[in-house]
Amino acid sequence: MEQLLERVNKLPIAAKAGIVVGLLVAITAATWFLLIQDTETEIESLKAQQVTLDQTYAEKKEIADNLLERRREMDQLEQRLQDALTELPERKDIDELLAAMNDLGKKAGLEITRVTPGTEAPESFYARIPISMSVKGNYHEIAVFLQEISQMKRIVNVNNLKLGSPLPRNDKMILSSEFLATTFRFVTAKTKDPAGGPK
Repeated sequence: MEQLLERVNKLPIAAKAGIVVGLLVAITAATWFLLIQDTETEIESLKAQQVTLDQTYAEKKEIADNLLERRREMDQLEQRLQDALTELPERKDIDELLAAMNDLGKKAGLEITRVTPGTEAPESFYARIPISMSVKGNYHEIAVFLQEISQMKRIVNVNNLKLGSPLPRNDKMILSSEFLATTFRFVTAKTKDPAGGPK
């Protein structure tokens, strides 16, 4: 090693500079190949992973955002279905309907003289349930009663309305009224019997 150093010492300055430059180039190249190149390769790999992860995150975030939106839409549809089933229920619930109509008649001041539920008539996706009614009261009381029926949550149509037999009673003209109140129910495959008719 000492002999090598003595030889280098005896060389001209240009040769010494060349050796130093050569050593620097060799050290730099070794550093590049041994350390920096591996690090750059790793950095590029990490950048590619970052891009993939960012894309995956963006896709999953979009799915999550859409999921929340879909849940909101589903909740709204569920609420609309519940509202629709209130207007057009799957079960007859005639007793509940008659009790509600009786309460409305009493509040309007009517005397309900007859209530006769008829036979259910199935249609394509619903069934008609007719109810014949007779009531007594003055014109205003009958009108209030019919108005209250029209505002019920469940669909009830009133037709074939007849007013007649006016009789004075306590400074009022009492009329006898007959009409057909028709309500409906939703018919599904579950609520039909094998022959196709309603249960």
